[in-house]
Amino acid sequence: MSARLAGYWSECELYPGSTEYTELGFRADGTGWQYWSSWSKEFVVLRFDWHTPEPGRLAVRVRAEIDGKWAPGGSHRVEGDERVDTLIELAWTLEDRKLTLDRPLDDALGGTEFLAVEAGGFDPTLA
Repeated sequence: MSARLAGYWSECELYPGSTEYTELGFRADGTGWQYWSSWSKEFVVLRFDWHTPEPGRLAVRVRAEIDGKWAPGGSHRVEGDERVDTLIELAWTLEDRKLTLDRPLDDALGGTEFLAVEAGGFDPTLA
């Protein structure tokens, strides 16, 4: 586990006004999530286990893919909840507050550059 990676990361400040964005949460206990949403009111959450097998390397085992619709008030209606077991291995760097992955966790729904969010965040499908 890398204490530097633990925390909440978002694309929002890097790409203001974007029609979609991705956020990542890495908990210190080795669990985490990716949250993707778009102005179309669709969202996808990937829940995963993670660890850093060596410096600059990240191993993510996706355990669940949850999707549905979100509402402007912040509520989320889950429409799909699939259990999966997918291992993703990638490289990462952290300079100042900017996390860069060498590829997205999900090719269709993920970003590669994120800024740390000091206030933290949460998986909205657990609320």
